[in-house]
Amino acid sequence: MIFLLMVAFYTAVSAQCIPYTGQAILAGNTYCLNGNLTVGTNISIPNGATLIIQSGQLKSVDVQVNGILDIKDGASVRSTGSILIGTFGSRVSSVIKLGKKSYLSLTGSVSQGDPTFMGAFPGSTSTIQMDAGSVVEICGTFSQQSTTYPSINYVGPANGKAYCIAKADVSGGGAGSVISNDSQIVAIAMGSVTNLGAGGSSFCGPNATSATCPSLWPAGLSNDKTSCGNAPTIIDDIDGFCTKPATTGTPDGYTKFGITVQQKSNVWPENIPNGFLAMESKDKGFVITRVQHVSQTPQPGDAIADPKEGMLLYDIQDKCVKLYNGTEWKCVQRSCND
Repeated sequence: MIFLLMVAFYTAVSAQCIPYTGQAILAGNTYCLNGNLTVGTNISIPNGATLIIQSGQLKSVDVQVNGILDIKDGASVRSTGSILIGTFGSRVSSVIKLGKKSYLSLTGSVSQGDPTFMGAFPGSTSTIQMDAGSVVEICGTFSQQSTTYPSINYVGPANGKAYCIAKADVSGGGAGSVISNDSQIVAIAMGSVTNLGAGGSSFCGPNATSATCPSLWPAGLSNDKTSCGNAPTIIDDIDGFCTKPATTGTPDGYTKFGITVQQKSNVWPENIPNGFLAMESKDKGFVITRVQHVSQTPQPGDAIADPKEGMLLYDIQDKCVKLYNGTEWKCVQRSCND
């Protein structure tokens, strides 16, 4: 009996998601796409309707989102036209959601219509929600009407990041217009910026290039404003790391001092090149100094009152190993081995 009820339940749930083949989308319905689909006409998602890209890629022309466009983890939407999110003064919420390592890439523009009528009718929003590793690549202009809420929200883990890239001019509704209040959103404006603030986002612009903000610029993003379609390369490179060949040749010397909790081998540590101290164990860890917290720039009240260049410790609050470079404490992160 329980089995039959479960079958009936899952059948009912799956039946609620209508396979999307490019048909007209009706209010009150949820449509799902699994796999790749090219739609040669404009797509309109009305209020009360949801289009879910569960896997694969949807290619389209113009897209009007007055409901929900949900791009799941690893899926994507490409548009050869423009995208409009929300309608000015409609009092109807709309959203484009991007899952982990999903992307939205378009050759045209993105326009965010403010349903609140510049805050006169609060309670509705038109926004883009981004999870870790997701990318929005706008090769046309980006315009935002709202002045009472940011157009982009980050919904992923705190240590993640997502990229919103505008290759043409960017504009806002005026005072109060901000791109995002989330530092995990890396907003890159390769054109001019008018009446739109960065908020709390990690911002590079206007007229951004890889040279103006190398720490924010993602690998895979071209400096060429006319080059569109970088989003999949950016995502592929997010977890990539730069490495170079190791140094070759004869070692300068060998390690002379070692600590072991195992039976010492007569060739250890004497066979470890260019070391000073070697330690080994199969079931024990090495614990460095642990402190509650040190600020990036040393402040009164930090756990270390007088740090020295080259000092290492583990910051309990920030949950990372930090190195003091003489002026700042920086979390040790994997990067190119220059």
